[in-house]
Amino acid sequence: MKSKTKIIVLHMKEIIYTIIFAALGILLILLLILMFHPKEQSAKSDPQCCIAETNISS
Repeated sequence: MKSKTKIIVLHMKEIIYTIIFAALGILLILLLILMFHPKEQSAKSDPQCCIAETNISS
């Protein structure tokens, strides 16, 4: 049974580029999640809520 050993040579420039692109990809994903995530509104900050409550109570 023969096993061939493969040696992978990584140059420092390629490693740095890979790290930079991975960091930019993660940053882009986080930015998209923050931009398109629905914001939760409290009842006090929603003006339609307060108008509806005053109409119901009167």
